[in-house]
Amino acid sequence: MIKIAIVEDDEQEAKTLLNCIERYIRENQKKLVCTRFYDAETFLDSQEAFDMVFMDIMLPHQTGMEAAFKLRKKDSNIVIIFVTTMAQFALQGYEVNALDYILKPVSYERFTLKMRRAVEIIKSNNTQYFVVNDPKGVVKISSSDVYYIDVSGHKLTWHTVNGDYSEYGSLSDLETMLKPLNFMRCNACFLVNPNYIARVNTNDQTVILVNGEELKISQPKRKSFLAELTNWLGQGKC
Repeated sequence: MIKIAIVEDDEQEAKTLLNCIERYIRENQKKLVCTRFYDAETFLDSQEAFDMVFMDIMLPHQTGMEAAFKLRKKDSNIVIIFVTTMAQFALQGYEVNALDYILKPVSYERFTLKMRRAVEIIKSNNTQYFVVNDPKGVVKISSSDVYYIDVSGHKLTWHTVNGDYSEYGSLSDLETMLKPLNFMRCNACFLVNPNYIARVNTNDQTVILVNGEELKISQPKRKSFLAELTNWLGQGKC
C-alpha cells in the first residue's frame, strides 16, 4: 500500500487531486490511501510516515518549498511532487530532490504521468530481494512480486507473479524478515502479501487473492490476522 499526503489549502485544488487519485486507483488497481493537510505545519508535525506528498507551494504561514527543506532533513526517501501555478518556483525543487512538479489546474493526463514514475520509485524503495535455491536453479525474487509463501514440512514455496519457486527453510524466519513489508500470517502454513488480497470471505474464513487463489484463515490466527489487515487497510484514509 502506498501512503500519500496532499498538502493543499485550496478546496477545489485538493478535490481535483483526490479525484485524480481515485481514478488512478480504479484504472491501475493500485492500493493507495491518502491524507489531506491544509497547511505545511500540520503535515510536518504529523507522526505518520508517507511514501509521497503532493505539495502546494503557495501555502499560508510557510511555503511548500520551505516545508520541503525541513521534510528532507527527516525523510530522505519520500517522493515530493510540487503542485503550483508558477513553474519557476517549482524548478527550485531540485534543491530538495523533488521528483517533479505539476502545473495547476491539474489535469489527469499530467497527473498520471508523474504518478507512474512515483509508484515505480516507491516500489523500488520498499522492495526487498531474496535469493531462492530452487531445484531448477538459483532465483532472485522481489518481495513486491510475491503473492504468498507456504510451508509444507520444511519446504517453502514462493508463489510469485513470475511463477512458483521452492527451497528448504523456516517460514518463521521469513515472517520476521518480511514483517516490515506488512506480510501477514493468516495460517500456520501461509505468509501472505496484503497488496495482493482482493477480499476476505468471512463465511468460510478464506482469503481470496487477485489471481483467484484462496487461502484458509485458521481459527488461532483469525483474530490477529483480521485485526492486522483491518489496520493496514484503514491507514491514512482520505
